[in-house]
Amino acid sequence: MKRFSLKFMLIFILSLFSSFTYADGVFSRYYNGRFNYVINVPTTKYENGVGGTENLNFVKNSNLIPTKNFFSAYEGANSDGLTIQDINGNIIILAYGSYFLNSEEVNGLSRETIRNSFEYDRLNYNLFLRKYYNGDLPKNIDPLKYDYNKNLFIYGENVAYNTIGKNFYVISYIEENKIVYKKVIYSKDSNAYIVFQASYLPKDKKFMDKLVVEMVNSIKY
Repeated sequence: MKRFSLKFMLIFILSLFSSFTYADGVFSRYYNGRFNYVINVPTTKYENGVGGTENLNFVKNSNLIPTKNFFSAYEGANSDGLTIQDINGNIIILAYGSYFLNSEEVNGLSRETIRNSFEYDRLNYNLFLRKYYNGDLPKNIDPLKYDYNKNLFIYGENVAYNTIGKNFYVISYIEENKIVYKKVIYSKDSNAYIVFQASYLPKDKKFMDKLVVEMVNSIKY
């Protein structure tokens, strides 16, 4: 009869316990009717904007999520999307739709509204133009590219990763000792933006990087 050492048995039991501890997490599907997008979220329900609770459709179990109650979520009163946070409030995840990315776009994206916004926020307008537009804004300003450029300008050396495509951009940076990941997608069908943003402490990076990839890859619109 094969014998197992006490050390082996202890390691086996601890591994088994660990797998049970992290087997309770789930992804559920959230559908937003106002902006017509879906995303998999690490919670089974959310509080709606009128004080009720909505249950979500189960997608799959996941060992990325410690437990199914690790995150809680609520939907904004205007039904644009979800705010998700962990038990301690150190992790904040936003998934929402919007028709505008900034106040400049709300007021009609133009040289004047951009200049006024930079003056209000005490940002160097002329330096921004030289850095991203060769000194002069084009007649037709691309709202997505403008917002991307402005984020790069604001966060500067704190930007760890950035890329832009035909209908999206991604930027990751450090703000107030937290990692911030943001992806903005333009949906031509709804003429609106789908925004995903996650902020978390560096100690949660390994766990959250995988969670962010899972959620971002699940977005459909």
